[in-house]
Amino acid sequence: MDFDAMLDEATLAETTVPICLNGKLRAQYARLKARIDERAAAAHEAQKLLGDDRLADKGPTPDPEQPELDRLVEQMRKYTVEVVLRALPKEEWNELFAKHPPRADKQTGKRNPRDMIGVNYDSFFPTLVRETIVSPEMTGDRWQKFYAKLSDAQFNKLANAAWDINQTEDDVPFSLG
Repeated sequence: MDFDAMLDEATLAETTVPICLNGKLRAQYARLKARIDERAAAAHEAQKLLGDDRLADKGPTPDPEQPELDRLVEQMRKYTVEVVLRALPKEEWNELFAKHPPRADKQTGKRNPRDMIGVNYDSFFPTLVRETIVSPEMTGDRWQKFYAKLSDAQFNKLANAAWDINQTEDDVPFSLG
């Protein structure tokens, strides 16, 4: 493909972040998964202590609660939205950075520790996430409702993804040799 054709078809980087909007199901999943993992670790330790490697080539026996975990995963899928984020053009990125300068203490002049990356952490990231989401569409009201329903961990997942598609090298690695 020639360079001009590549330019004509060029798009900004995108990524998809799955977000489960049912916190009760997520909590049930976490508790059940922890119990299953704990039993698996205990069984592994017991087998090591016994020194019996006759069963080493067999896979682990299925946990009796695995079907329940699988059922929860299926339920969670019904409440999971695939959030698609797209990188901002350089000009928009630079404008966004400029609109959210880091805060400084009025008395000492020292930069707020949360703002060490060069922006007002508290205002920059909500704006960045909102501006990079291309699907589902985020109108003003929908964004406010979505933002209010996100846990801090979920929001951080989106914020990290938005930062990464704008600031992290993601070209396909290749060898010249």
